[in-house]
Amino acid sequence: MARPHVTIYNEISLDGRIEGFDQDVGRYYRLGFRWRSDAILMGSVTAQAFGPAEPADQQMRRVPAPERSPVVSGFEDLVYEPRPLLVVPDSRGRVRNWIHALAQPWYGAIVVLTSQATPLDYLEYLNRRGIAHLTVGEDQIDLSAGLELLQARYGVQSVRTDCGGRLNGALLAAGFVDEVAVIINPSLAANPRSQSFVTLAHAVSPGALPLALRQVDRLNDGAVWLRYETRQRHP
Repeated sequence: MARPHVTIYNEISLDGRIEGFDQDVGRYYRLGFRWRSDAILMGSVTAQAFGPAEPADQQMRRVPAPERSPVVSGFEDLVYEPRPLLVVPDSRGRVRNWIHALAQPWYGAIVVLTSQATPLDYLEYLNRRGIAHLTVGEDQIDLSAGLELLQARYGVQSVRTDCGGRLNGALLAAGFVDEVAVIINPSLAANPRSQSFVTLAHAVSPGALPLALRQVDRLNDGAVWLRYETRQRHP
């Protein structure tokens, strides 16, 4: 089956880390929204940064969705309609702060990718928040099935990531990445424990994944924005 075009995107230090250095968050999102994506694929850890987890008793109640915040001043030109889906793989039901995510101005609907192992109480919680979920996989998320269903059910043709190294690595290892876009920050994180842009669960064959450079922009603080197309075979 067909799947959407996938771009992995982040800002990294010269030593390949995505944390441990000063970042211009506004620039990061401005460049990220420069090209249209039908869906933003966000890791569950990143999604938890929207706000604190809802208290357990509140999770049990059906509450009206919060009014979506207006677009942040200065970013009006970046928001297009319909706004992209926010898609979060969360097989274990870790994200319990959806009331905050629903109020974000950048996204339209939210879709959570779950598995057959996802706790039932979490699925019920999603239902109470009016959040759709797609069951793809048995014990863990089947990214291939998830991408195919997003295209088939929601018409998603393009996906951009907003996530950490593990999800980026899983997409790359599976051969699902069509484009890599990175801001190279003029700094070194210099911390071996900082999270990497790509974290692979295992080595991929035949090894290095070749890229073809498509765009280079020098930014005003010495950072560089690079866009590459992948040359790997896609399923």
